[in-house]
Amino acid sequence: MTLKYKWSLIASFTCSIFVALLWSANLGAVYPFVEIVLKGKSLHDWVDDERHEASRMIAENLYKREELQNQLVRLDPDAITFDRQEIVDSVAEIDPSADLSQFQLVDFKLKDFQVAGDAQKLSGLISIINYDLEVQTARLSTRVWMAPWIENYAPRDPFETLAWLMGLMFFGTVFRGMFLMGSMVSVARVGQRTMLDMQNGVFQNVLELEASEVGVKGTGDLVGRIRGETNRICQAITTLFGKTIREPLKMAGCLTGAALVNWRLLLFSMLICPLAGFLMVWLARVTKKANRRAMEESARLLNRLYQALTYLRVVKAFTNEQAERDRFEVVANDVYRRSMRISIFGALSRINNELLGVSMITLSVLAGGYLVLNTTVFLFGVRMSAAPMSFGELILFFGFLIGIADPLRKMGDVYNMIQGGVVAADRVFPLMDQVPQVKNPEDPLPLPDDGLDIVFDDVRFQYEAGNPILNGVTAQIPAGSSLAIIGHNGCGKSTLINLIPRFFDACATVNGPSGAIRIGGLDVRDVAIEDLRNKIGYVTQQTMLFSESIEDNIGYGDETASHEAIVAAAKKAHADKFIRSIDGGYSANIGEHGGRLSGGQRQRLSLARAILKNPEILILDEATSQIDPESEFLIHQTLAEFIQGRTTVVITHRMSTLELVDRIMLMRDGQVVDCGTHEELIQRCPEYQKMRKLELVEAA
Repeated sequence: MTLKYKWSLIASFTCSIFVALLWSANLGAVYPFVEIVLKGKSLHDWVDDERHEASRMIAENLYKREELQNQLVRLDPDAITFDRQEIVDSVAEIDPSADLSQFQLVDFKLKDFQVAGDAQKLSGLISIINYDLEVQTARLSTRVWMAPWIENYAPRDPFETLAWLMGLMFFGTVFRGMFLMGSMVSVARVGQRTMLDMQNGVFQNVLELEASEVGVKGTGDLVGRIRGETNRICQAITTLFGKTIREPLKMAGCLTGAALVNWRLLLFSMLICPLAGFLMVWLARVTKKANRRAMEESARLLNRLYQALTYLRVVKAFTNEQAERDRFEVVANDVYRRSMRISIFGALSRINNELLGVSMITLSVLAGGYLVLNTTVFLFGVRMSAAPMSFGELILFFGFLIGIADPLRKMGDVYNMIQGGVVAADRVFPLMDQVPQVKNPEDPLPLPDDGLDIVFDDVRFQYEAGNPILNGVTAQIPAGSSLAIIGHNGCGKSTLINLIPRFFDACATVNGPSGAIRIGGLDVRDVAIEDLRNKIGYVTQQTMLFSESIEDNIGYGDETASHEAIVAAAKKAHADKFIRSIDGGYSANIGEHGGRLSGGQRQRLSLARAILKNPEILILDEATSQIDPESEFLIHQTLAEFIQGRTTVVITHRMSTLELVDRIMLMRDGQVVDCGTHEELIQRCPEYQKMRKLELVEAA
């Protein structure tokens, strides 16, 4: 997804490069401050001294090599001789002002190089001096190149040099801050936009999941994945393309600077890195496991919290507040322990990184201090520098290593953050990739505009393997007629009507695919889901209202409906009167799940929503179960008129509702026991007769 925002990533990466360069450049200012300003010099003085010193070192090495070569020739007449004049001429080409003859009379303590009788050692010393000559020649060449620039642009006064240096540092910091802001804003856009895309994608896919799938995962778990986990992924992306790029670039800049000062000493300082790297990998692995468990516990906590708050009235009615507190505390403590493990691993990562930085600095201080204080280039017999390091070079080297420590410290939280994002991605991506079982056909067929009969043809269904709910239901509802489905709880009534709008699909059995539901002569699986559901109005016993205004809830059935049409639907559902009695009327917010309304009022709003939609097929699942007798009588009058010419399926236990329908279908254990009119069933169906007698007894 992040590739969609490649220009933001390119901008962030470019800004990060400039941040690293300016970070290293500011640290590099240590050298001119120590070597030039503190010694009361200007850059002009410094470059002249440097050229003089390089020439002096070249001359010294020339005379050392000449003496050693003379000794070698006496031992080995066939030894290759060197032409000192060639070096002198090459230096003159680099710096015409250099006069190496002025160093001829300097005492170079050649007695230190008396190794008579050992031609191999003499050859080794000559090789070392040749290397030193190459280093000093390159140093002289660099200073000669710098001289014209310094001559033309650098101030000559030491204090002006200091002011000039501080000005460069100040403006370098300003520009570094601007590039840092650009990097952070660019990568934040990538993270936030990616999180937005993922939230939209996950939510869209969740809406397409089967209702049973949502129930299994838990509402709190899904909310946690959509909001919490995607936010973790956003943080991981922001870290990955922010700190994880920017801080290593700063480290790379400082490492490059330190290597330019003394790459051998840098390698010696990094001897501790393999151990620190091993600990870093181990911590990353255990942190990932801890993050996964913490997210699972957080999902449990959200589910517990959501259920307790959703059914708060039940909790209070059964005085189960303490039990809910105990359950919540148990889960919350598990989340706390998981979070503490992550915090401990994060702290260990920080300590590991800081110890790495301190260890590098400690090794370099000891080794560098030894080289400078003893004016040597060897440590334990190993050459550690091309030429003896000056105090200013050593301080600059330390400055670059200290510059590495700050990015290392900031990287301490990176691994924990990225591992959390990886675990969050493991929980979010399956939701995005999950293909719903109920999906549109590749070539959907259009439903006819009228004549929508419903046929159940040997319909079978099971939520779990081996536990069938429907066992071969066969029935027909002619277009424009109405059918009531009755039966004891658990017989499969609601499952059957949920197959009509394809909340689920008739599933396969051990003998292969079985069952089909046809509307208007077409298998519902061959029709586009949106086309199918647009022709169905659905009212359930459990009213489903949103925490919005009354008008918005009724208009949910047809979001293009006018206010007048919404009022008309409310009047047909006998809801207009109580709506106008509420403060705010149709604009009043009804609260979460319609909590400000009674059960009967909520059900009338659901009916008004279905009436506004004016569907060709109407499904009522105990839609009048929570309405008082007076309202029920009025609504039945409305339904008696509303279902005329409309294919209607009703689930009910009430005699008054059965009087509205044309036929009644009795179900038991997922099968049809009998189907016919009230008069037909009362004459031939003993089970129906028994149910009616029981209902009459209860009514009495």
